[in-house]
Amino acid sequence: MSPGPTFERVYLELKRQLREGTRPPGTPLEPAVIGDELGTSFTPVRDALHRLVGEGMVENPLHNGFAVPRLSEQALRDLYAWNGDVLTLAATRVRAPIELAVDPSASAAAQTAALFRQIAVATGNSEHVRAVERLNERLGPYRRIEDRIFTNAEDERLAICALAAEASRSPLNRALARYHKRRIAAAGGTLAVLQAEIR
Repeated sequence: MSPGPTFERVYLELKRQLREGTRPPGTPLEPAVIGDELGTSFTPVRDALHRLVGEGMVENPLHNGFAVPRLSEQALRDLYAWNGDVLTLAATRVRAPIELAVDPSASAAAQTAALFRQIAVATGNSEHVRAVERLNERLGPYRRIEDRIFTNAEDERLAICALAAEASRSPLNRALARYHKRRIAAAGGTLAVLQAEIR
């Protein structure tokens, strides 16, 4: 790994771009080109991309270049289902009412990520937090278009916030199950909106 702040800067910037959909699914990731864009050499970019491969945010098929993963409908369903499994487990381990600090000026996707992370933090288990953070990053590009697919996405998010704040475990788990069931069912539509954006 390339040492020092350059690697960290490149890694965090690439992660932000991937999470926010700046580099959409299917986009090739050329280390030399990205290095020029970020004002750095090839090496820290390549090292950052390798780290992101390990986190599931970048793919390196047959070790032949890097690209943003293009999820199939089934793969997106699986990712939403796994997110639901992790959050359901976390919600059953919440120790006390959650003090929510969701920034109302943040994007809907960022608010959802913050909410789910806080549920994980409330368990007191760092592994729950790490798992939710990874899922937040991988689902970021898909969550940013949810408000265009689900007419009541904000109401749904606020309802989950209220249940989390009360530490109502069973109602919270039911709300989380409904949230994920809807997104699993709409995976095909989500991908279609995303593809239309890319064209």
